[in-house]
Amino acid sequence: MNTTESMTLSAESGAAPSPRLLKLKRILVPVDFSPMSLKALEYALPLAERFGASIFLVHVVDSTSPTGGLRDLPWPVSDDERTGPARAKLCELARRQIRQTLPTYPYVFAGKPYEQIILFAKVRNVDLIVIATHGNTGVRRALLGSTAERVVRHAGCPVLVVRETEREFVAQPVTERNHYENQTCY
Repeated sequence: MNTTESMTLSAESGAAPSPRLLKLKRILVPVDFSPMSLKALEYALPLAERFGASIFLVHVVDSTSPTGGLRDLPWPVSDDERTGPARAKLCELARRQIRQTLPTYPYVFAGKPYEQIILFAKVRNVDLIVIATHGNTGVRRALLGSTAERVVRHAGCPVLVVRETEREFVAQPVTERNHYENQTCY
């Protein structure tokens, strides 16, 4: 029996088709400390709370060489020296923005941001990535590339992209009843 047949049989017998369950246990939120990445975190938190998921905050210190791509020249500072301040800032963000009851794990890496995000998601078996886009277009996007776009193309799990200019779907608590609440919608 195929899915259509089972849905037809369920409808004929009066039984509702069984709902599909959404399983979210591990949510990855890449953070570059921009207002947009903090907005992505705002989207991830209610999802994590609703599903009892853990939040993985990941910040990637871009390891692009300041020597213009000449890989043979060493960095003047070590990866630990470059990632240390970001680690402290990410831990502080987690303490300020996320409830203690929500399991939260901050990580800082050095490398190419999209590669580290995709690798982390794969290794940690992440169920969802919630990432912000900065809305670059045209020449700027062509030159800089888009971390969010690359993550969407290469991630092995669903990706929720939070855009700067789109409408919000994270609702504030409603204090008034919606006047359409008791009306039939068509």
